[in-house]
Amino acid sequence: MTFLALSRTSFVLALAAAIALPAAPVQAQQQADTIFSKVTPSFRERAFMRINYINAKVKTTSGDAYDVTGPVVGKNDIRNFLGTGSSYTSTYAGRKSKGIYDGVATAFEDGAAEDADAGCEAERNGLGTPCGIRARGSNTVGTMALSLGYYLDDEMSWVVEAYVLAAPLKVSAYGDGVAALSLNGQNVINLKMLPPTAVLGKYFGSNKDSFRPFVGLGASYAFFYDAKATDSFNTFVGGSNPGDTTVKLKNALGVGPFVGFQAKMDETWHLGLNVGKLRYKTDATLTTRNTMISENSAVLKAFGPAAQRAFDAAGIVGSNAQSVPQNAIAGVSIVMCDLANAKAGLTTGNTNCSNNFGTFVRKAPVVFDNTLFMLSLGRSF
Repeated sequence: MTFLALSRTSFVLALAAAIALPAAPVQAQQQADTIFSKVTPSFRERAFMRINYINAKVKTTSGDAYDVTGPVVGKNDIRNFLGTGSSYTSTYAGRKSKGIYDGVATAFEDGAAEDADAGCEAERNGLGTPCGIRARGSNTVGTMALSLGYYLDDEMSWVVEAYVLAAPLKVSAYGDGVAALSLNGQNVINLKMLPPTAVLGKYFGSNKDSFRPFVGLGASYAFFYDAKATDSFNTFVGGSNPGDTTVKLKNALGVGPFVGFQAKMDETWHLGLNVGKLRYKTDATLTTRNTMISENSAVLKAFGPAAQRAFDAAGIVGSNAQSVPQNAIAGVSIVMCDLANAKAGLTTGNTNCSNNFGTFVRKAPVVFDNTLFMLSLGRSF
């Protein structure tokens, strides 16, 4: 049974039990009255509690991801670490000539600059986070919640109510953005959010009316936890091992309007229906360790056309890393392997590519739009 189905079943059982309570044996009713009678009279007159079933539709959108620690491969890295004047010597057959790497560097730097001028400013700095990396998601989740409310005036018009969810909301986000990206439509991040909520509102009409409309303003502080990047996203950004990419989101305050009504069943019990909307703005921090880019890395296809042509023109896309002709330009995997070794302080190559480019941090602004449908059964104290 799914969580949503389980939540609905739980609510139906709770609703049936609560409705049946007034018709229960007198002794059971007297026990309930005894419990509530221990509350001071002034509080009893204004306080109430509710069992709520909440159906939440969570819409997730993000802005473009951007580099915090800089690009994986800087614009001048190939020239400075591998070209003429560097102390590094490749051990791959046919790659000992540093002039080859100078040619690769020129083609890449020119291509990156052309893409930057065309609107992808991120490429001006090298192979970092491509332009247009975004996420989007839409999740519908059902959960139970307990709420306590208190009327602020003698007419019982103004009210404050606090909700605590019985279970967190599970949210998934999918790749979105540039049409050519291999991430589009793929699950990239999963997380949980727990948003305890308080609503300040007003009921219209008299407290003696059987039906009272309601309007209010809700405020919620969302806790985000158990955020995880999927394997496909980790591979895309260059994580060498499963789990190399981690995700953290800042907790966030959300506010929004609520409307609804309350219908009396008798002097003690009532039904309610509220619809609310809460909007949270936060930042996601994505950290990738053991970063390495190879000729098969999908992220290479996400850069602008000029940078891609630069690799094609240099003959390095699709080359076999271990068996290229003697005088050919190195394949992408060889370039990246040599560059990682050179950055690690080696002066001679290591064909096993045991080094990587290290840890890189990216961020993206994220917005969560929550639409809440809240059906409740309440009891006055």
